[in-house]
Amino acid sequence: MRSRVLWGAARWLWPRRAVGPARRPLSSGSPPLEELFARGGPLRTFLERHSGSEAHLKVRRPELLAVIRLLNEKEQELRETEHLLHDENEDLRKLAENEITLCQKEITQLKHQIILLLVPSEETDENDLILEVTAGVGGQEAMLFTSEIFDMYQQYAAFKRWHFETLEYFPSELGGLRHASASIGGSEAYRHMKFEGGVHRVQRVPKTEKQGRVHTSTMTVAILPQPTEINLVINPKDLRIDTKRASGAGGQHVNTTDSAVRIVHLPTDWK
Repeated sequence: MRSRVLWGAARWLWPRRAVGPARRPLSSGSPPLEELFARGGPLRTFLERHSGSEAHLKVRRPELLAVIRLLNEKEQELRETEHLLHDENEDLRKLAENEITLCQKEITQLKHQIILLLVPSEETDENDLILEVTAGVGGQEAMLFTSEIFDMYQQYAAFKRWHFETLEYFPSELGGLRHASASIGGSEAYRHMKFEGGVHRVQRVPKTEKQGRVHTSTMTVAILPQPTEINLVINPKDLRIDTKRASGAGGQHVNTTDSAVRIVHLPTDWK
């Protein structure tokens, strides 16, 4: 059950976006957030099943337990506030409407947080990352879409106060982007960006289209964690150093200069 829940949550977190003024919603097999947490939904069932084992969650997943409790409190508060919508006092009804709107936003944020906490953590979550974007099918429109996505990630990095350094940038003739890469560093950068990898598509009327037809364009995003620095210690006893000298007649360096050196790491046989 847990593996199916995590798979559904991961598919929900996978990016599915369309960009542009004439965009259309993208089709996806992933269930929406409301369906995941609806009564009888996979995440709601999972949370109810583990609600009786709070002691276990408190030891293994204290952060998850705290968010689950807060979600239950907010949902109870929402139900109680909805009863005030039928009150005879108009001012009280308006206050209830405002409170319901705020409460619904908080509930949505808590559900997002629960999904992220359910996704297993990785050793590389704290690492910096390399971002690569490449235009796919769609010609110039795909390149324009790629440029918009790259700018979006740059602005997101600025919002998160991450370091963003462009490594490669190959623009197209019409202001689009063929390929680009960037180094992004900051607190839990890879954890927040690792699900962005994959193929993204957009359906809209391109700037290059004169007859108003909708085109489908794609681009790919690659998210690669940067390895952390490590201290490598090599025991000199584990090394075998072979030297070669030139042989033959003539030349003052013949038979006197080590012209080739080969180092072999004996435990691994690396040369």
